Amino acid sequence: MAISGGPQRFSGQRMLLILLGIVCLGLVAGALYFQEVMGQAPCPLCIVQRYLFLLIALVAFVGASFSSARVNRGAAFMALLIALVGVGVAARLVYVQGHPAAGCGIDVMQLWTDAIPLAQWMPTLFQATGMCGDVYDPILGLGMAQWSLTAFVAIAVAVAIGCWKARRRPRRSMFR
Repeated sequence: MAISGGPQRFSGQRMLLILLGIVCLGLVAGALYFQEVMGQAPCPLCIVQRYLFLLIALVAFVGASFSSARVNRGAAFMALLIALVGVGVAARLVYVQGHPAAGCGIDVMQLWTDAIPLAQWMPTLFQATGMCGDVYDPILGLGMAQWSLTAFVAIAVAVAIGCWKARRRPRRSMFR
């Protein structure tokens, strides 16, 4: 007996959302690896980026849990907006690391990120312990901030293309 509603019933938009959520969780897991194993302390801007990656994952998984194409498109659009905010935050961090005098250091942002209840409940994941101007050894030629910027840009581009393709699909006529 075949199970109804299996993987063949997922639309391309839903698969994109599921993949997007998995990728974002993987990026946060990678950041935790570099923090705990490689000793790279996260700065306040890094923590904000973690929140954004997790928010994208949450929006993507919630959106994918609905079979409505309209909900899927709405979730993808929200993920796109969050990714664009992430591009701005990551670009700021790249700028700060390139111009140490512009560093964010211990400032209001760190007080704010550390005061969020999630930082109290899960300090390993959400508490800023580093400085934004700290630059660690590059990975394949790019620093962590540049990789994060690349990830947010890739997410934004992939979601924008997915939204565009979903919008351009011919709609079925009810008279067909």
